[in-house]
Amino acid sequence: MKPTIPETATVISLDNGTATVLLRGSGHCKGCGAGKIGLCKPGGKSMILRVENNAGAVVGDIVAIGVDSGVRVRGYFLAYIMPIISFITGAVIGHIAGEYFNIDSLDVSAGFLFLTFTSFFTFSKLRRLDRTSMLIIKRIISERVFELDIKSDEERRFEEYLGAR
Repeated sequence: MKPTIPETATVISLDNGTATVLLRGSGHCKGCGAGKIGLCKPGGKSMILRVENNAGAVVGDIVAIGVDSGVRVRGYFLAYIMPIISFITGAVIGHIAGEYFNIDSLDVSAGFLFLTFTSFFTFSKLRRLDRTSMLIIKRIISERVFELDIKSDEERRFEEYLGAR
């Protein structure tokens, strides 16, 4: 997943609620975990991404893109809260079972056993969340940076000539 720091990109095309954007790598890309292990192109190189266009951006707009807050909360819950809860639950169950069966240190073993099983579950859920979620356009920074029709020098001079008359 991308970091929570929003990046700026230029919208280059639109298609049914999604937009294709040109993301120019910045200093934030160098600090991203995906960039450090080589999953994307960090360090000033451009990337073309498909993002959800909930902000109504049009071609040429400069937009801020990032991870949806709901996806981020689900990711934090799966990565941090679920393992802690499972470890504590396992330790409590192990402590109770250890006193009942008169086995020392069953709480530690049960805690790590619960943590291990929960880790397999949460890692698969996190992978699925990473595959199915898209970055979104958070806001439009500036509108219409470029036009689709690029005019030649002669066309511009002719329009200036007509405008001066």
